[in-house]
Amino acid sequence: MIRLAGPGRLGGRESWLPLLFLLFGISVFLALWWALEQNDRQRLRLTTDVTAEQVQIRLESWIDSRLGLVEYVGRAMQRDHSNGLSAFRTMARDYVELTPGFQAMNWIDSTWVIRVIIPEASNRPALDQDLHSHPSPGVVEAIRRAEQTGEVTRTPIIDLLQGGRGFATYLPVHGDSGEIIGFINGVFRIDTLVDSCLTERNLRDGFRFIMREADGQYAYQHRDETPPDTWPFAAQRAVRVADRPWILEMAPTPERLATIDTPADDILLVAGILLAILLATILRLLLLRQRALHVSEGKYRLLVENQTDLVVKVDNEGRFLFVSPSYCKTFGKAEEELLGHEFMPLVHEEDRPATAKAMEAVMHPPHTAFVEQRALTHNGWRWFAWVDTGVIGADGEVEAVIGVGRDVTERKKLEEQLLQSQKMEAIGQLAGGVAHDFNNILQAIRGHLEFVEEDLGSSHPSHDDLTQIRRSADRAADLTRQLLAFGRGQVIKPRHLDLNLVVADVLKLLRRVIGEHIELCFNPGNEPCPVNADPRQLEQVLMNLCVNARDAMPGGGRITITVSPYEIDEARSEEIPDSRPGHFATLVVSDTGSGIDIPIRNQIFEPFFTTKPVGQGTGLGLATVYGIVRQHDGFLEVQSEVGKGTTFKVYLPLVDGVSESPVEESISDPPPGSETILLAEDDSGVRSVTTRILEKAGYRVIEAADGRQAISLYEENAGVIDLALLDLVMPLVGGLEVRSHIQRSGNNTRVLLTSGYSPDVAPGGPGEEFDVLPKPFTREALLRRVRETLDT
Repeated sequence: MIRLAGPGRLGGRESWLPLLFLLFGISVFLALWWALEQNDRQRLRLTTDVTAEQVQIRLESWIDSRLGLVEYVGRAMQRDHSNGLSAFRTMARDYVELTPGFQAMNWIDSTWVIRVIIPEASNRPALDQDLHSHPSPGVVEAIRRAEQTGEVTRTPIIDLLQGGRGFATYLPVHGDSGEIIGFINGVFRIDTLVDSCLTERNLRDGFRFIMREADGQYAYQHRDETPPDTWPFAAQRAVRVADRPWILEMAPTPERLATIDTPADDILLVAGILLAILLATILRLLLLRQRALHVSEGKYRLLVENQTDLVVKVDNEGRFLFVSPSYCKTFGKAEEELLGHEFMPLVHEEDRPATAKAMEAVMHPPHTAFVEQRALTHNGWRWFAWVDTGVIGADGEVEAVIGVGRDVTERKKLEEQLLQSQKMEAIGQLAGGVAHDFNNILQAIRGHLEFVEEDLGSSHPSHDDLTQIRRSADRAADLTRQLLAFGRGQVIKPRHLDLNLVVADVLKLLRRVIGEHIELCFNPGNEPCPVNADPRQLEQVLMNLCVNARDAMPGGGRITITVSPYEIDEARSEEIPDSRPGHFATLVVSDTGSGIDIPIRNQIFEPFFTTKPVGQGTGLGLATVYGIVRQHDGFLEVQSEVGKGTTFKVYLPLVDGVSESPVEESISDPPPGSETILLAEDDSGVRSVTTRILEKAGYRVIEAADGRQAISLYEENAGVIDLALLDLVMPLVGGLEVRSHIQRSGNNTRVLLTSGYSPDVAPGGPGEEFDVLPKPFTREALLRRVRETLDT
């Protein structure tokens, strides 16, 4: 490796010029020598191509001329077949004698038996042969093709009945009624064909070739048995032979290949190297510098022109001095349209201040800046991330700025989706936590309210006030259920059901809710759409979506509900947020209302977000839809256009199985009991109310304020406790851990869990099935579930 150095180390420019010119001269003569070698090879390749084409033409001419006689005889027989076989013998004998190359011209009757052979002496073994039993299946196949097409067909290369190898052709002859009365059969030996067409010695000695069928079977091979795919300079042609061509592959023989290497080329190479050495002493350094410059420019061009990142150079005023081809392609502009113009008009107005600030930062040490901006490309507005670096001049000041940018639009979209998902998850957790605590408060309120109503009776003057309090508590409970639905914390009871039937059951109620000024259309699926879902929750989803659509059409309109199966592939899943590939049942609710703006569309599923006037909406309708769908392992897609309407698509996983019938709950008063119940509840108000309800029903209650105390009390009273009523979520030790401890003890103690959350939010709960009594519960619901659990 040569190291470049200044004149002080190695003696100056004169010592390098001859050396570089020597390398250049050697390269030139090596290139010239290589070009001559390539020219010889190209000439040989061209000679092979021309020869192969000539051989193709000869073979086709020879074959076509003889098949033409076959067709002529066939037409003559078809025009006048009254003279029978005598006319065929006369014509065939004349043409075979006048046209060398025929092994035989035969007449085959309609039963595929050879009846006449011309000439007969050399082909006698084939006479009276039934071709149905010919040993080569290609014969039967060729005759059948002739019957089907009415044209001349041929066999592959076969062992001829009269000896030797060759091929046969068949032309059907039709009678007056169109029936086949026989075939004109031409028989040709392959060696006769090759000898007739390839007579030149230089052709046979200078080339090796094969002819093969389309399926690879060799028809003829000359001089070389090596595979043709190893032959250098091989040429390939298709040779027309009746209805199926041969493939001709031809290449020079190894002996001919050796003739392209001549001493003259080597002499020229040696002479050129000597000449380069002679001139190298005066030119080496100049050529070295030119070469270095050329290499440098090539690397720069390769780097700039072929990279996908955008590269620009602008002056301090923001005018383009250089733009890379990738920049021009992205923005759909020619280089001359950009040079000399400012880049700022291409930047989105909202991002121009940040871009100007980045340009200003480049003017000061460390002369680098990073900025993300939207720019107007030929595909619309796209996000780009730019790293800008200042070019320092001789005076130490920035004289230009080089920017390297990359399209980050997809990354920005993913970031927005991630932020939205995280925000919805955080809001859901917050809503679920608030609802859980509120449920405990409501449980205490409703429990004490039932005690007061029971003590005072319906005739007390305060009965109406108590009724209003109960209704308010019920409305508060509905509100917490909606919050839990959004936070996916409510208890659901899924079962297999047909989505079509769920929609059909709720249509009457929907028509009353949306009013007569709105047209309601239902398009059920052509096939069942089985899903695993809580029917009441699905009815809530449909009701909320339809009410939302109704409110978007105060002047009237149309709501269309559609149910159908739908398959999502990988490409479609990338278009729908939070989706995945698979088979789904879709519930589509479309309206002809006012539509939703894009900024609002990103907030519609947030709790308490509403565009309605104060007092006309809670903002929980779509949030409830979102939570219920997500809790059922589904997802949502929203399509809307302002002024044209909105479409909500609910995707639920399809399941196997049949729909289940709903189970009617008993409304009779639960019977009292005398068993002993361990109650574990961390909320003192809920614990007090629950204990009072149970004791009034005849049960003995042992209270525990948390999970640890529950375990301790159970160990002390394990023999007498019949049922453990456990809050699912408690500090330190939850209800599931207490239940596991009880089950490990081996006693036949029943367990019933209560919670304002879904079991899915409990530690260790997802994926595990257990019975849960949701809060807030009524006295009747508590006593019924306790009785059912004890009697199980």
